[in-house]
Amino acid sequence: MHFLRASISLLLCGAILSHGEEISGEKRLIKVAEDKPAEWMDQDEIWGLIKAETNFVDVTGHNFPVVKQEDFNTAAIPTTIRFRSVVEALFSLLDTSRMITFVMSFSQFHTRYYTSQTGIESQAFLRRQVDVSLFGYAGNYTVEEFEHTWVGQKSIIVRITGTDATLRNEVVILGAHQDSINTGGSTLSAPGADDNASGSVVVLETLRVIAEQNFIPKRTLEFHWYAAEEVGLRGSGEIASSYKDRNINVVSMVNYDVPGYLVPNRNEIRIVNDYVEPTLSTFLTLIVDEYLAVRWTRYSCGYGCSDHASWFNYGFPSARPAEAVYHPGMHTVTDVITAVGFEQVKEFTKLAVGYVVEMSEPS
Repeated sequence: MHFLRASISLLLCGAILSHGEEISGEKRLIKVAEDKPAEWMDQDEIWGLIKAETNFVDVTGHNFPVVKQEDFNTAAIPTTIRFRSVVEALFSLLDTSRMITFVMSFSQFHTRYYTSQTGIESQAFLRRQVDVSLFGYAGNYTVEEFEHTWVGQKSIIVRITGTDATLRNEVVILGAHQDSINTGGSTLSAPGADDNASGSVVVLETLRVIAEQNFIPKRTLEFHWYAAEEVGLRGSGEIASSYKDRNINVVSMVNYDVPGYLVPNRNEIRIVNDYVEPTLSTFLTLIVDEYLAVRWTRYSCGYGCSDHASWFNYGFPSARPAEAVYHPGMHTVTDVITAVGFEQVKEFTKLAVGYVVEMSEPS
């Protein structure tokens, strides 16, 4: 069922289709804090949270296990840097102009809201970029468009099967959300250059150089672009739940959300220290120290702040790096490409490249 939030004028300027999820009477089970019970909320109430910039997780249909620190499987996470020559060879292939071109195109969609027509179109555009990036790659890979419980944007998963007979059963994930939102309403312009075209391009550029260099991993390596992060981590939540149900052994997941906003002379990145696995977070700091021209700091981003929390909630080791200062125009029409510092995005991409190589191990 489709619901059209429309007038003739909207239709003439590329109207946004709002699907059944936008029906105000439909209720979802929403949780806003670890120490507060989940509540059933309709769309108007959920949009109240969005407008207030309140983090929340849509827990409808989820059954999170009780997660203790000792339950995380961290055996695969390195404690030293081992593959410097391989990593630096990939650094030489990073192309800032290519990243700029992608963010420019991705942020020109009216909105990438998960049930909007342009959100569907932006996902199709991203899929084409993924396919181009993989052209000629020698590894054994698949590309999946993950079907969600809503009509609209799908998540994209690239899976490169590892070559080692044992290690291929261990999965390394690099992910980012592809959707955008304007807190004023789902039909308003939401360019989302920083949030999260910048994160999406980090994942894409990492995939590109992996494919260009024909890097073949021992462990299975996945690249994810999630739908519906902005409405309670729904895309990543459904995928993490599916992986848990199928007993997929995810040994690490690193989430890229808003790496783009640059504050002059603030030469640092932040490593999230809540709702993450500490061993993996510490490994990211090792990569920063070894490979990057920036320093790192720690910070807490709060309950349900981004997609790494979905994996953490299901007991998978996850981590998240982020920009030093959040873009003040996030979730508005001012989140445009001029606010993105691409030399900083390149540094974040180096971190991503270092992570996937060191974790997945070259064959």
